[in-house]
Amino acid sequence: MKNRLTIILIIIISSVIILSCTTAEQNDELPSDTAPSIDNSAEPSDAEDIRTEEEAVDNLAKADSLELADSVSSSVPESSGAKERLKPGSGASAGLRDEDYGSELEMPMMIAEEDFSGDRESKSMKSEAMGGSNIPTHSGLKAGYSDDNRQYGYFLNFLEKYRQDILPLDLDISERIVLKVSDRNGKSMPGAQISITTGNGRMHGLTLADGSYQINPSNLDGDEVFKLEIDPGRAYQENPQTLNIDRAGDRSIDVSFDVDRIIPEPIPLDIVFVMDTTGSMGEEISRLKETIRIIHMNLTSLSVPAEVRFGMVLYKDVGDEYVTSIIPLTADIDQFQIELDLVQAYGGGDMPEDLEKALDDLVNLMQWNENGVRLAYIITDAPPHLDYGRQYSCSRAAVDARAAGIKIYGIGTGGLDLQGEYVLRQIAQYTSARYIFLTYGDESGESGGGTAGSVSHHTGSNWSADKLESIIIRFTKEELSYLSDSPLLDEDAWFQADRIDTEKIEDTLASLFDQAVNQLLDFSTWPVTKERPVAVLPFSSDAKLTAGAEYFTEHLILSAGLNERITLAERKDLGQLLGEIEFQNVGMTDDSSVSKIGELLNAEVLITGNLFMKDGKYELFLKMLRTETAEVLSVTRAVIAAELGL
Repeated sequence: MKNRLTIILIIIISSVIILSCTTAEQNDELPSDTAPSIDNSAEPSDAEDIRTEEEAVDNLAKADSLELADSVSSSVPESSGAKERLKPGSGASAGLRDEDYGSELEMPMMIAEEDFSGDRESKSMKSEAMGGSNIPTHSGLKAGYSDDNRQYGYFLNFLEKYRQDILPLDLDISERIVLKVSDRNGKSMPGAQISITTGNGRMHGLTLADGSYQINPSNLDGDEVFKLEIDPGRAYQENPQTLNIDRAGDRSIDVSFDVDRIIPEPIPLDIVFVMDTTGSMGEEISRLKETIRIIHMNLTSLSVPAEVRFGMVLYKDVGDEYVTSIIPLTADIDQFQIELDLVQAYGGGDMPEDLEKALDDLVNLMQWNENGVRLAYIITDAPPHLDYGRQYSCSRAAVDARAAGIKIYGIGTGGLDLQGEYVLRQIAQYTSARYIFLTYGDESGESGGGTAGSVSHHTGSNWSADKLESIIIRFTKEELSYLSDSPLLDEDAWFQADRIDTEKIEDTLASLFDQAVNQLLDFSTWPVTKERPVAVLPFSSDAKLTAGAEYFTEHLILSAGLNERITLAERKDLGQLLGEIEFQNVGMTDDSSVSKIGELLNAEVLITGNLFMKDGKYELFLKMLRTETAEVLSVTRAVIAAELGL
């Protein structure tokens, strides 16, 4: 037996020696000037050869759950830079979650399962192989996102809750009016020139691809009424429109011009990556190197023709080899790939980095296209230095970016702290973009496993996270879709309540309406605070569903009364009040009725509902209204099992 083991050991050792010699000879034969620039501090890639999604799902299903957890945890090694990456399971979060805000509502996000199967051998891609069959299908980094413009009420709550714990940017968005500019066919008109004049100054900007422009009266001095001028641009033979805007008026304003919009073909599309390149960013830089062609391939194969250009602003900190370095925008993907391959992660002393200088370069030195889509992605795991005393601050950069029609997305990686997340989210929201946070495998979402509950929160395909490059591709497609006749489908969030034996009906409905009320508050376009009383009106329905409508109304009133974020108006004899104004269908109320009801109930906000029966289930459409203007602040929908009603 011993002899047999000895022979086996000799064979193994001999094989290793032969393999090592062969590898050395191959490396010696590789010309030094053709070797790709590799960042030795970068963490290894787990990008795999192309495979179908079905194979990925099958392999994932075969993995033992404990082995999967171990694999995920071990896939995030320590970074070599001065900043330590927070590990999965450490208790740190790559992005604040809903429990941090005191809300049970899960953010609307997207998810796609990552393939953790097979070996995790690093397969670094060489420049000369980029166009071949070894292009990876994904980067291996998963990402979630929050849309703080859509969840405006949610974002205001976040800002207020953590304002005392960090140093915020000087961007007051506590009031917001959204302007939408369209042509005679209702299609968005990007690039319209917006001027806002008050008694103390003037602001200007450009409408975005969806025709929108965000106005923050709270960021303007003085007047309760200000002047708004909209110029469609030199391409149109149309005079500007001028409006006087009441600061306390509608939160959304629609302006249309009697013209057909003009869209360039192909559409100029610029994407700039603002990259922290200090030592702890090796993994993220490596992933981007491996997936930039995936992003490019997807964006150049759309039905909407686009001229795609990529650029970069690299940044470190004062005292490093460089503070910022600009890679100009180019449509040559091969040249951009070469520049990207040269980027290395090193340096960095203290935790904050000089994002302030990087944003200055992004807005003022990058040669953006004149009449197309302009997007930027900040990628960092560190907060910015806000103590250098520069005249050109992050706040100023955000203001100038909005004026130039540049959306700046924030991508928080690793263990980005609260200060960093707060600032990135401020910049993203102010420029009408989104905040993205990378996940490293330990986070769970609504589709990430766990015990099924009676109430589920749905966002589109019920997905809550996705691969980073998939989110970048989707956001860019979304911008281009506004300029086509085939916009992307909206992924409105909704809820479904089912009957389960282990839970009381009352508890299921309490959970449902708690989440529904929070979503109405989170998505509200006007801040609904405890100082603004809310009244719940009886839900409308046909005669057969009257009892069910009353039953669900009472449950929503109970949930609203227990919600710490709002003040429920004193309940009065609603029947008598509604009778006084001959109000019969709450769901189809007109402006005068809404104002009258609000006055009678001493409420500034109303919640109404319409109940239907469809396919054997209740469907409840909820709406939040502002009584002063009768505008709809937010809506949501609930699908309720018949067994949960009367």
